[in-house]
Amino acid sequence: MRKLSFLLSLSLVLALVGCSFPTSGDQTTDKLVFAPNTDAQTLDPQHMNDNTSEQVIRMLYNGLLKFNEKQEIVGDLAKSWEVSKNGKVWTFKLKKGVKFQDGEDFNAEAVKKSFDRFLNKDNGLAQYQSYEMIKEVKVIDDYTVSFTTKEPFGAFKASMANTSGGIISPKAIEAYGKNLGKTAKSSVGGTGPYKVVEWKKDEQIVLERFEDYFGKKGVTKTIVYKPIPEAASRVMALETGEVDVIQQIPAKELKRLESVKGIEITKLLGNNQRQFRFDVSKKPFNDTRVRQAVSYAIDRQSILDNVVPGLGELSTSALAKVTWGYTDLGSIPYDPEKAKKLLAEAGYPNGFKTKITTTERYIQGVELAEALAAQLKNVGIEATIDVKEWSEIVKEWGGVTPDKFNQGIFIMGAAPSTMDADKGMRPIYATAKTNVQNYGFYSNKEFDDVIYKAMKEIDPNKRKALYKRAQEIVYLEDPVAFWLYDQYVIVAKKDKVKEVTVSPLTLITFEKAYIEK
Repeated sequence: MRKLSFLLSLSLVLALVGCSFPTSGDQTTDKLVFAPNTDAQTLDPQHMNDNTSEQVIRMLYNGLLKFNEKQEIVGDLAKSWEVSKNGKVWTFKLKKGVKFQDGEDFNAEAVKKSFDRFLNKDNGLAQYQSYEMIKEVKVIDDYTVSFTTKEPFGAFKASMANTSGGIISPKAIEAYGKNLGKTAKSSVGGTGPYKVVEWKKDEQIVLERFEDYFGKKGVTKTIVYKPIPEAASRVMALETGEVDVIQQIPAKELKRLESVKGIEITKLLGNNQRQFRFDVSKKPFNDTRVRQAVSYAIDRQSILDNVVPGLGELSTSALAKVTWGYTDLGSIPYDPEKAKKLLAEAGYPNGFKTKITTTERYIQGVELAEALAAQLKNVGIEATIDVKEWSEIVKEWGGVTPDKFNQGIFIMGAAPSTMDADKGMRPIYATAKTNVQNYGFYSNKEFDDVIYKAMKEIDPNKRKALYKRAQEIVYLEDPVAFWLYDQYVIVAKKDKVKEVTVSPLTLITFEKAYIEK
């Protein structure tokens, strides 16, 4: 029978799709096939910057800390930890007997080697900013390591629980350097429950159970990630039995699938938001009034009801509702007259021409761009639509300078994988020289001052007050983007597939998954 779960409570962080547990003889453990919408860009945890890569990396690596099913931060490779009175020194006691997938032993030296690589600016790793507050990593003994931060850091534990904090084998670091995570061979450097045995770009990634895993071993022997970019083809592959699980389901197919025998749908409110960002380095979007005008020209409710029904709920801030530090600032009202007034004040009484850059990699990315262009036309803004391949669009998000960036208004997903406001705002909106994460070159001095003050604050109530102010700046007063909706994490699977882990971190993993006979 069809089963549709709406798991929207903040108290439930991880949903296990299918609630029965395997007993001897009632499951197959050979292979499970999952169809994401794109291939991973990298399997280097320190350099990953997209959701698809992160989902695979979660299966390969462990960090010192992790989020449990109740959104609590608990030990992973660390068995205990403590922080000094001044909030700057964190000391971790490590688990013993842990092996890397390349046969190396896990210990304090491995932790230091991994973070030394991370903190070397010359390596140009995408997630560097998330850990830039770490001043020194010191080995105390074989299974004790300490981190000293430049200032107290309120989101330290959340950052250490992030996927990018996965500990990498020293042997792999030495062998592959900046090429780590680019091939199957260079991706066997974690301690996770699965290891990579094959990676054919844009065809499939094959993982096999790591038999020396220190925790509870994976149930299914082989997990195959088979990217299918076209949404209708993913749905067809599920219905024909070519794949067992899919994600990124278009609205027009979702309702139909809910009534298909043998298929189950799970929905969970996630930390990902659909937004369209501005390139603020160039006219006309270097003017705050123009960005405000665009924001008021968008009828978000109409888009949610007619373009992406059932895929989310209206955004009410620059952070999703499930993210720690979120403040409800309300949905931006649809006010075309106010938009026209702001455009006139900015020197564009007759509007202007621009473009909206999008990609089919995001669910209904083209349809969203078309709806936005139609609404912007009502206030005099003529927007052409530039549909790019995913591989092409990410090249311009990979750390270029403004002169090499030309996307105008561009589609974006924003999902802080620490579930904390720090990562949800600081790396992607604080002033930066290139767009390695601050894709539209946004820069606001007050925001920078507030966000770095918040980074150094350890009192939760003071942190929340600072993040509220930061959200007011980038969401209302000097918009860096316009937000449409907080997205549901939606998974469709065969009903015989059990224990797929669906997280509000917008991650789908298979460490417990199996196919029932």
